[in-house]
This record gives sequence, structure tokens and C-alpha cells, in this order.
Amino acid sequence: MPELIVDLEGAKKFLREKQAKTAIVQIPEGLKTKTTQIIDELKEACENVFAKMDPCFGACDLPLNDMKALNADAVIHIGHGAIHPHKNIIYIPCHYDLGEKELEKNVSALLKELEKRKINSIALVSNVQYSNALPGIKEKLFRHGIKSFIGKGTSRIATQGQVLGCNYSVVEEVQPAVQASVYFGDGYFHPMGLVFSTKKPVIVVNPLHGTVEEISEKNRDRFMRKRFAAIAKASQAKKFGIIVTVKSGQRQKEKALKLKEAIERHGKQAYLLEMDLVVESYMTGIGVDCLVNTACNRIVLDDSDNWKTLIINPTECLIAIGEKTWEEWVPDEFPH
Repeated sequence: MPELIVDLEGAKKFLREKQAKTAIVQIPEGLKTKTTQIIDELKEACENVFAKMDPCFGACDLPLNDMKALNADAVIHIGHGAIHPHKNIIYIPCHYDLGEKELEKNVSALLKELEKRKINSIALVSNVQYSNALPGIKEKLFRHGIKSFIGKGTSRIATQGQVLGCNYSVVEEVQPAVQASVYFGDGYFHPMGLVFSTKKPVIVVNPLHGTVEEISEKNRDRFMRKRFAAIAKASQAKKFGIIVTVKSGQRQKEKALKLKEAIERHGKQAYLLEMDLVVESYMTGIGVDCLVNTACNRIVLDDSDNWKTLIINPTECLIAIGEKTWEEWVPDEFPH
């Protein structure tokens, strides 16, 4: 299995330039086993290094309150590209070390799938951990007559070809030129987002498992049936709890206030619920019929089956109360 590589030289240089005495390092779950090694290395440049052990859900989840509480001079955010540049935060993306042999194997499997489907032009995308492999894949595909387009996206995107759960602009901008999208990475959350963003075939190349598969219309239809069932159930709700997170890159207070007004216009009750960590167990017994999540859209799209209380996204709420139509359903996004 490919090794996840973290280069901390840039972080140490950043700490020295800041003359930092205290720093906070955010470490993704997959690297928690290397916590002490990471601290030891960063201590070469900073006397006091705190490792933040709470779960981190992306570059939108920065420990700004922790900085104030600990009087920290800097934050080292490991695992994601920058979304919100900050003078006291440095982003250290991780990437998998895919050797030439491993890359050739994945490209060969992809070529067979493209040939089978008679596809010769694709949008090539990944998450940040695999984005460094995209130029090499593009070059190899070109030798076999496949045109690959790697989009730049909006300012929210740190790396060319990178998709976020709330931003697929890198693939949207190249849609007129392609027949399909190819996602190079693991997991299904981002590929499902591509299905809704492009309405074209999405092929997933998973370098960890060595598999190539298409996310079919059946997957999309099954997902949509579940979301429409949730909307139908929400239309019967009388009390809504609107979740607002204080996480810096997910905070949508104004959207929450507009939702509250809309719900109350239709003679229903709305309650504003402020949270940092949005988890199901914190909602036990609060006495609402339906929760509306304005934090990360992944909470609903990827995890709603695990919630005892019905939970929906803002657009789904507006459909449920009659402010929008069924045809206007979208997997809610954050501002680019």
C-alpha cells in the first residue's frame, strides 16, 4: 500500500520566520499514530507544540479559538490545501507516494475501462492527497490518445484538479470538452458529488485497492430516492432545529437566520442550535421533528442514515416548506 508522505520542512521554516514560541499542529486521523514524531520534529523550530486531538474535518475546520486560548503564535494544518489564507497558519498537504510501477498499473486499468466505454476525453480530478499524481497520469493517457483536462477551479481550490465536498468547480469548468470525469482517489463521497455536478459518467480509480469502477445512474437514483423521502417526511414537521457551527470555514449564520424566517413564515417553529462539533449524540432529546444542517454538507449527504432525528440540508428544508420545488434540489454548497 502507498505510504502517506508529510514534509514538515516548510512548517519548520514558517515557525522560525515567525519566531514562534507556541504552536498548534492539526493532524488528520490517518496520521495520529505519528503524533509524537511530528511534535518532535516541529520542536526543532518551536519550543511549545500542542497537538490538537479533536477530529479535523478539513481546511474549513481551523482551531482559531484554540489559538486565542493558548496564546499560540502559529497553526500547522496538516493534510489539506489552503481554503482561507491566514498569516499565522501554514497548510501542509499530505500526498501518497505512488511509484512508477503503481501508477502504470492504475493507468492501464483505466485505459481498459475507457476503451470499453469508447471514451477519449476526460476531466481528471482527485482529492488533495492524490493531486500530485494527476500530471503524470495525464501524460500517460495522452500517449494512448486520451485527452485529459485538469481544471483550476475557484480561489477556494488549492491545487489544480482538486475537488472538495463543497466545491467541484475544477470539473465544471471543463465539462463542454469531456465525455466523462475520472476521480483518482479513495472513497465514494467525492465521486457522488461529481455525479450531481456534471450529469456525465464518473469513473473511480482507487489506487489503494487497485480497482476501477463507474458510479452509475443507479447509485444516483438510489441516493435521490432517500433524499426525497427525507424531504417528504420533513414537510410534516412542525418544529425545526437549525444547526449552525462556529467552525471558521463552515459558519453560515446568515443562511441560518434566513431559514428561520422562512420556516416561521409557514407557521412552523424554528430553533437556532449552535455547535462546534456536529454529531448525532449531542442532539438526544432536544424535542424537534427535523434538523436542518448549515454546517458541512457531508454530515447529511454521507451520514444521515446514522442520525436518529431526521436531518436535511437547507435547500431540502426550503423544498419541504414549499419555498422551492423538487426540481430545484441541489447538494448544498458553501460560497466559493
